[in-house]
Amino acid sequence: MGCDTAAGAQSNLERSIAAAGDGPVQFAFASRDGVCGNGRSFYRIDEDGSYSVNTTSGSISTNGMSANACERGPIRVVVTHAGRDVVKVETFAGPLTPDAEAGRNLGIVSAREAVQYLLSITGSTEGRPAREAITPAMMADSAVVAGPLLAIAKDKSRSRTVRRTAMSSASRRRSEPGGIGAAAVARALNEIVRDREEGEPIRSQALSTISGLDRGEGIPILIGFTDDGDEWIATQSIKTLARSGDPRARAFTRTVIKKKDLPDNVRSEVIRGLGGDYGTAADYRLLRDLYPTLNNDKDRDAIISTLASAGGRENADWLLSVAKSPTETVARRRRVINALAKFDDPRVREALKDLIAK
Repeated sequence: MGCDTAAGAQSNLERSIAAAGDGPVQFAFASRDGVCGNGRSFYRIDEDGSYSVNTTSGSISTNGMSANACERGPIRVVVTHAGRDVVKVETFAGPLTPDAEAGRNLGIVSAREAVQYLLSITGSTEGRPAREAITPAMMADSAVVAGPLLAIAKDKSRSRTVRRTAMSSASRRRSEPGGIGAAAVARALNEIVRDREEGEPIRSQALSTISGLDRGEGIPILIGFTDDGDEWIATQSIKTLARSGDPRARAFTRTVIKKKDLPDNVRSEVIRGLGGDYGTAADYRLLRDLYPTLNNDKDRDAIISTLASAGGRENADWLLSVAKSPTETVARRRRVINALAKFDDPRVREALKDLIAK
């Protein structure tokens, strides 16, 4: 399925929408399994969680809405034209709800024709509507969209926001029946990461998309990237792995943080990742043991702030030892004291009083 539709090969849907003139026009089509909504204000997609739809601004945000009122039903799309330009694409799912303000109602159309039309908007329109048209295309019954979306993601003439949305959406639909397959999607993301002529935001999005593959397929790819001859790829992959909660990424991070040749600008981020939300007592001990081997102020400060945020008795005792150490700079000792002042521990507060008195 191509992204562009020649003017001489317009579908019945496109001709009907064009004939409606300026303003909104609506149509509906069958939804795929796992899509539900209330037809008015929110919908849910199985692999993406709950979304609320603000029909005034067109914005979409996750909000953990209850699925109790989420009903299976068609996808309803409202497309607004101003002259030849599509200026807005709104998406609703669930029971069909009368909406007089949504303009002429074209009724139910085939899902295939709807997807073809929506992807033509994404492939040829500028601005927000190009991004907005991706979501209803993904929700269509038997939609095969990963291939066309990857083509848009690779198209350097398109805006970054459209390309990023197309990339992440293609990843979510990588295993769709009849599609190009998960392996092909992974290869395409790999190609984008390795394209040195590509802008950094797009390469970063590709890396982030690989790391977010929901069954963990991306972690071995990222670990392989860390030895890449392209310094940017290696560095960004290490940083991404450091923030991951995947056990394989955690194990890799514990190994890589001990490397003497790890760039200083990378090590501080790895420190924060190791001791962050997924940090364990063993990770904190590793950071405490690492501290005296460092000769970089930024990395030492990263360990101090990370352990202070983690809290706990062992970290508090270690921070107190740093605050008391005559070999530490006055500035760092003061920084540690300020960090300890946030601890809700009477023992720490008493120790701080002695330090401040001295």
